[in-house]
Amino acid sequence: MNLTIALALYGVITLAVIYIDIINTYLTKGFGYGFSSNRPVEQKAGWSLRVERVTRNQGESAAYIVPALVLGIFLDLQGSWAASAAYLIVLGRLGFIITYYAGIPFIRALFFAASFIGAAILLVLALS
Repeated sequence: MNLTIALALYGVITLAVIYIDIINTYLTKGFGYGFSSNRPVEQKAGWSLRVERVTRNQGESAAYIVPALVLGIFLDLQGSWAASAAYLIVLGRLGFIITYYAGIPFIRALFFAASFIGAAILLVLALS
C-alpha cells in the first residue's frame, strides 16, 4: 500500500468515526441537542460511551500516525517495509474501531498495537 493512500484512508476512517458519533448523538439526544450551547453534562454508558471513546482515541492516534505517514511521504519511503507499515496502520485502526464498537477488549488492544507498530516502523525507516 502506498503511504499517500494510507494517509487518505486514515482520513476517511476518521471522518466515518466522527460521522457515527454525530449520528449517535442525534439519535440519542435529539436534533436540537447539537444546536444548544447550554447542554448539561451527562454520563454516557454502553454504546454511546464506546462511540465517544473511539472518536477520542482516533483523534489522539492522529498525533503519532499522521506525522509518521507525512514524514514517510515526504522522504518518499517505498518498499515492502513501508507498505507493510501502511497496511498495519490502516487495518489496525479499522480493527481497533470495529472491536471497540463491539466491546471486545483483548482483540482491540492487539489491533491498537498493530497500528502503533506500523507507525513505529515508518519512523524507524525515516531515521535510517
